[in-house]
Amino acid sequence: MRNTIILLVLVLALGGMAQAQDTYILLAEDFEGLELGPNVEEGVAGDAVWTDVPSPGWVIDESGIPGAGDPATDGVTEWCGWSFANKDWWIQTAGGQRRSEFDLGQGTVAIADPDEWDDSGHPASTADPYDTWLSTAAIDLSATRPGTVQLQFDSSWRPEYDDWYRQSASITVSFDGEEPIEILRWVSDSSSPHFKDDNSTNETIYIDIDNPPSASSMVLTFGMFDAGNDWWWAIDNILVTGDQLAERAINPSPSSGTGELSVKTILGWKPGAYVGGRSPKHKIILSSDLDAVLDGTAVVASQDANSFDATGLIDYSTTYYWRVDEANATSGWDEGSVWQFTVEPFAIPVETVTATASSAQSADMGPEKTLGGIGLNELDQHSTTPTDMWLSGMGDATPSIQFEFDKVNKLDEMLVWNSNQLIESFIGLGAKDVAVEYSSDGAEWMTLEGASPFSQATGNATYVANTIVDFAGAVAKFVKITINSGYGMLPQYGLSEVRFMQIPTSAREPQPADGSTTDSANVTLNWRSGREAVSSEVYLGTDAADLALLGTTTGNSIMASALDYSTTYYWSVTEVNDAADPAAYAGTIWSFTTSDYGTVDDFDQYDDFCNRIFFAWEDGLGHSGGEEVPNCDEPASNGNGGGSIVGNATAPFAERSIVNTGSKQSLPFEYDNGFGPSEATLTLDGQDWTASGVQTLSLVFYGQPDNSGQLYVKINNSKVVYGGDVANIGLEQWTEWSIDLTSVAGLQNVTALTIGIDGGSASGLLYIDDIRLNP
Repeated sequence: MRNTIILLVLVLALGGMAQAQDTYILLAEDFEGLELGPNVEEGVAGDAVWTDVPSPGWVIDESGIPGAGDPATDGVTEWCGWSFANKDWWIQTAGGQRRSEFDLGQGTVAIADPDEWDDSGHPASTADPYDTWLSTAAIDLSATRPGTVQLQFDSSWRPEYDDWYRQSASITVSFDGEEPIEILRWVSDSSSPHFKDDNSTNETIYIDIDNPPSASSMVLTFGMFDAGNDWWWAIDNILVTGDQLAERAINPSPSSGTGELSVKTILGWKPGAYVGGRSPKHKIILSSDLDAVLDGTAVVASQDANSFDATGLIDYSTTYYWRVDEANATSGWDEGSVWQFTVEPFAIPVETVTATASSAQSADMGPEKTLGGIGLNELDQHSTTPTDMWLSGMGDATPSIQFEFDKVNKLDEMLVWNSNQLIESFIGLGAKDVAVEYSSDGAEWMTLEGASPFSQATGNATYVANTIVDFAGAVAKFVKITINSGYGMLPQYGLSEVRFMQIPTSAREPQPADGSTTDSANVTLNWRSGREAVSSEVYLGTDAADLALLGTTTGNSIMASALDYSTTYYWSVTEVNDAADPAAYAGTIWSFTTSDYGTVDDFDQYDDFCNRIFFAWEDGLGHSGGEEVPNCDEPASNGNGGGSIVGNATAPFAERSIVNTGSKQSLPFEYDNGFGPSEATLTLDGQDWTASGVQTLSLVFYGQPDNSGQLYVKINNSKVVYGGDVANIGLEQWTEWSIDLTSVAGLQNVTALTIGIDGGSASGLLYIDDIRLNP
């Protein structure tokens, strides 16, 4: 009877999918992509535990933190406004205090913690509470039905209320840059209708957002304010969804607003719901002229595929607009939303530069002051402070300054900020007549023609670089500037800032990132190509001094398959162009370490939309696929006819409370063999479970006291029965099962993994997590 009721509930839930069948994800942010750095002031040391740098486009406003920006008065640095930290480290360094109750948050979480911030000196006043805001990047609403947006996130809120501080929180939404609208408010005052108590340290929040018909984008802002030495607000797993305007393409790749895009770019999108039998299905409109995209005249292709290679159609340092019009059988073409991206600049700054000089006026006016943006503001305007600049010694008749790079670079330009002291207009310390030389080895020097004279600075704090020296692709590791005369009568000259722009010829920006750990033994190597590369030679090995050729490609990625687990690999990319001089640029040697195990399924990737857990794991009930959920490319399944149900009856369909350590979700597996054999099967793409030294398959399970039956798995059709105590499936704790694979046949082509329960009257509920291959 219990199973019958559950089946009925789930059938009703699935029947309701028609109402939400066109729901799609507008934003998904779990902060796991942020690069964490070491602790700064907190007592528990860690190398990758914290950052205050949000995801691209997101903004942290810490202007309401008393003393922010002054190390002597800004409290504990890590908690000066919203920041991001490894949750376990946060709990440890803060001493717990119920922070560990935030089970829904995993890995990196966003935190506003005035309690921890208050552990260091800062201005103390009721007039200066702790106020901070975290805003998302603009969220595209152009293909979203009005009134259908929903915000979901996991929250840990512990407030405090006293005479000084009134810890409060809010969420606001701003449509198209208009005035923010408050959609949530929590306060710590128990007499307020917005009171949120301190038993709210682990919950999922859902908020409906009434997006108006005219809105094309929105920004969400999470605010913590009127706080002091109170407690905290932490959030994770932000998910924003909406119903699709069915006629429009959605989910552009790259996402709208992306910057620094490679000139070798493939555009992609998810088709509209009405694209059917017509051909061509999609019309791609692309141009740097917004009007040409808006009026539909910049058509670059009409095709059936929902991806388009824009290589050769886009240029450096340019913003492009694009849209995809979708064919339908009724009215012809449905006009798409307009998206945009910006292509990377042709030249990029040389990052690693050192400077030496023939002399300096004083130790605090040395040549190093010309590097690293000393004295520059965010607008590249230089200060008039003398110690922000280099000045030669009085007795140096022909002063010179020399710059050295960490490697040979192909130089495009040199930007020069001349000496910019307040006295510049009447004393004239700036360099005028100069000789610029360059060298690739420090021995043989070439003179650069046309470099002189340098323009004089303005002597005010709005001064920007007004001398640009064209290196025209000269190859150099050293650049020397010799000053022959200046703008004044004194035999003393200086420079404020010098910046070198290079034409990147070597591969850069490796993925996996240098020194990182992968999540698999099959690793796709990616990089940003050198400007002149016709092909790339990729070298790989376990010895940095002895790399072997992995392969050659004309693209910027290559697969390294079946690597060993728990092994550090080194790799480099040599960019080749036989028509250029030099013909090849050897790259930096990078490294990555493969994971300790392979993941078959950790269940963390599933969502409540087109990637539901029961779409992947077939159970007794089955599910409807692509035909009834037109925006989800899932095959239809009638189920296996047994007595099993995978997933929760209502969202979230994957389990998010009972999870293994370090996991975010697990698999709920309800079974009742009175309705037939209880099995759940994951279809795999012919995986080789003998590669990379794999020896065992492991999983963990969590039971309920009234569970009965015998647990087993099938690998393809090879059945392995759990050899531990049968009673373990009734324990409310995680139990690991390790399966020896050495005697299992057919492991070179695994196409299915099944979890099942034997026993004619067996019934119960199991949670499964972290199915792994182990070396």
